[in-house]
Amino acid sequence: MFKKLLASIGVGGAKIDTRLDNPRLRPGEVLSGHVLVQGGNADQDIEKIELVLMTEAEQEAGDHEARGAIALGVIRVAERFTIRAGETRQLPFQLQLPAETPVNALPHYGRALPVWIHTDLAIAAAVDANDRDLLEIHPTAQIATLLAAFEQLGWPLYSTDVEVGTARVGNVMSTLGCYQEFELKPRGGNFRIQEIELTFIPYGHDTHVLVEVDSRFGGDGYLVLQMGADFASRDWVAELRQRLAL
Repeated sequence: MFKKLLASIGVGGAKIDTRLDNPRLRPGEVLSGHVLVQGGNADQDIEKIELVLMTEAEQEAGDHEARGAIALGVIRVAERFTIRAGETRQLPFQLQLPAETPVNALPHYGRALPVWIHTDLAIAAAVDANDRDLLEIHPTAQIATLLAAFEQLGWPLYSTDVEVGTARVGNVMSTLGCYQEFELKPRGGNFRIQEIELTFIPYGHDTHVLVEVDSRFGGDGYLVLQMGADFASRDWVAELRQRLAL
C-alpha cells in the first residue's frame, strides 16, 4: 500500500508504493517489480531509494534468545532525484535472492518466519520513510526432496528458525551472517532420538546438508550429506534409513 512521505515544507507529501511481480519464489530466483512514486502538492527531493531483503533471526541475549530483523541483501533502485508536484514515476528493479534465503512456505508448528522487502528512502529535509512487503519463499528441489524423505521415515518438519552466526558443513560455510535450521520431530515419538536438525548450505551446483541428531541419552551425532546434480535420482529414504538407523 502507499506510504506517504512528509514534504519538507510540511504540505502535500509524495506517496510511494513498492509493487512486486512475483512475491512467491525460491532461493536464488529473481524478484522483480517496480517502485511507484507519486508526487504530492509540492516538489520533493529524494536522496535515494533502496530495497533491502530482510528476515528475522535469533541471537543469544544474556540467558535467553532474542529475535530481531537482519538484512540479507540490498539494491539501489534510484539515486538522488526530485519528484515534481503531481508527477508519477515507475522505477523498475530486479533482485536476485541469495541461494541461502530462508524458506518460509512450509507447514510446521513453530512461529511464522517472515521474509520481506524493506523499502528504504532518504528524503531531503524530511523524516525518512520505509515500507514493508512480505515474500513467500518456497523450498528448493533439494530441500523439498530431503524433507519428503524424512517425512516418509516418520520425521516430519516441526519448526524452523534462523540463527545469527555462521554455519559450517564440511569445508563449506554460510555467507549471509545467519543460517536456517529445520527441526524435525518423530511422529509418535522415538525411543533413541529426540529430534533431528537440518542445515542446508548451497555451494555452486551442490547443496551441502548438516544433519544433527539429538539423542535422548547424550552423545549427539552429526552427519554430512552432499546433494549433487544426481540428487533427484538417489533413494534418500533408503540412504537416510541406513546412515541414521531410522
